[in-house]
Amino acid sequence: MRTLYARWKDYVLLANMSMEKKLIVVFIFLIILPITLTGYISYQNYSTSIKKNTSLYGSQLADNITKRLDDYIGDMEQISQIPLYLTSFQQLLEDNVKTLTQKQVEMESYIRIMNNIKRGTNSIYIFDNHNNKYYNIITGGIRTDLDERADEWRRLAHDAQGRSVFLSTQQLANWQSGKFAFTVLRDIRDFYTQESIGTIAVDANISVIQNVVSDLEHASGGKVLIVDAESNVIYDTEQKRITEKIDDDPLVQLAAGTSGDFIRKIDGVNYLCIYSQSLKTGWKTIIRIPLALIMKDAVQTQNITLLVTCIIMAFALFISILISYALTKPMKRLMRLMKRAELGDLDVSFQVQSQDEAGRLGFHFNSMLERIKELIQQVYVIEGRKKVAELAALQNQINPHFLYNTLETIRMTAEINDDEEAAEMIAALGKLFRYSINPSKGTVSMQQEFEHLQIYIQIINYRYHDKFKITFDDGYAIRQYPIVPLLLQPIVENAIVHGQSEEDDAPIHIEITHEVKGHMLTLRISDDGSGIPADKLGRLQDRLRTGLHGENESLQSSGIGLLNVDERIKLHYGPSYGLTLTSVWAEGTTVILTLPYNLQDKGERSA
Repeated sequence: MRTLYARWKDYVLLANMSMEKKLIVVFIFLIILPITLTGYISYQNYSTSIKKNTSLYGSQLADNITKRLDDYIGDMEQISQIPLYLTSFQQLLEDNVKTLTQKQVEMESYIRIMNNIKRGTNSIYIFDNHNNKYYNIITGGIRTDLDERADEWRRLAHDAQGRSVFLSTQQLANWQSGKFAFTVLRDIRDFYTQESIGTIAVDANISVIQNVVSDLEHASGGKVLIVDAESNVIYDTEQKRITEKIDDDPLVQLAAGTSGDFIRKIDGVNYLCIYSQSLKTGWKTIIRIPLALIMKDAVQTQNITLLVTCIIMAFALFISILISYALTKPMKRLMRLMKRAELGDLDVSFQVQSQDEAGRLGFHFNSMLERIKELIQQVYVIEGRKKVAELAALQNQINPHFLYNTLETIRMTAEINDDEEAAEMIAALGKLFRYSINPSKGTVSMQQEFEHLQIYIQIINYRYHDKFKITFDDGYAIRQYPIVPLLLQPIVENAIVHGQSEEDDAPIHIEITHEVKGHMLTLRISDDGSGIPADKLGRLQDRLRTGLHGENESLQSSGIGLLNVDERIKLHYGPSYGLTLTSVWAEGTTVILTLPYNLQDKGERSA
């Protein structure tokens, strides 16, 4: 934790500021942050509310446009149904006695009546089965393409079998009443025989749609686009793309489903787009309103909030400077006293004038100086005792070295007498003894620890006639890993002493494997010996968890070595690491060591 704090101090600029400046910064942020968040949240909520209300209003307008157009087209369909119920009209249409001129004059009266039923219905055309056409000459509503379209209209109406047929907007360049129109067709069937006797076509000017959407365009500043089910443009505000197929237009592609809204940038301007589709005609009305127009009030609210925030910030700065000065004045006085103490003057004293944090800190500073004086005196005494202990330790090393030299003399004598086995045993014992009494540093490499285990097993096998075999997995990656010496031998010794069965003289295999996961190294020492009974295993595991040496003599010989290893690991590496034990009776025992595997270890191994 202290290392993390030190790194944090190195990289955070605030750590290098004085306490007075820190308090000013903290006060400012404590005021600015809530106000800024409040203003931001208020602005966002206000903006969201405006967008939501505008979207709702736009949806209502789009639905209203769709409904009005549906009603208008419904009226056109009803007009197209009139000839189906007028027997006099049908008789006139089928009359082969009267001349075409006579029939045209009489037919105009019917057409004039139907024309006046719905305002905006510019022209009505009647076709009989003899390719004769009837229309209102006075209104001037004559298509120049009537001859070309007559056959197609007659076919479409006939295929519909009495139902109405709706045609999307068509461009009429030479039509006197306007450039564009949409049409409703219906097959005229004899009232009695239901046989086809003609066709009626009801034309409506595009101005009908323009009248419906004009109020919206003026009120909201928005623009309207209406397309049919095949993405052909029925109407657009600029009237530049009417009758075009725009299925690749992003607006059409984003307007999926029957209704909804989205935001889209067009020519650098963000628009809120709302759309609604007619279930009757399949037409889809897309309204787009500039976001800048919608958010005008929200931007004004944002500017006012920003101004108020700046005023409060200035006031907060003034107050924070006064408060920080009052709070840091005694701290600065205490800091000057600490500098004097740092230079060796331990006779300074802080004058406590208040019972706040600064006063209590000054009181503890005075107490600390008194304690330091006492500890200095104690250190002098401890250092004297330490020198005496070091001299005793040097004296105690004479005996182990004397024993090692004596073993070396015995080994040389055995070799002179040609007793090679005894010489090898003494040499191995000497290496074992030297490793245990003379480590070059506080740690040894994992490779040295493995070599020591091999020597130990060699000596044991002299006694048990090669009963024990120890193997290591590919430990190349951890061969230079620094480990506390004599950490693995007590575990292997425990497997040798307690893994044998008196009834079974079978060989015992001890295997050491390792695994590295992130910053953790796991060593597994497994044997296939007799294992540990369940009750004894439970007591051992409890003692490993508590770290306490029990008083039960039956556990002393088998558990004290494991406890010692666990304690040494925790003392050297920390309480997060240690030893765990698992065993199955008559199958074997596994001891698991967890050790740190940090970046420094990796650097040493790669070197």
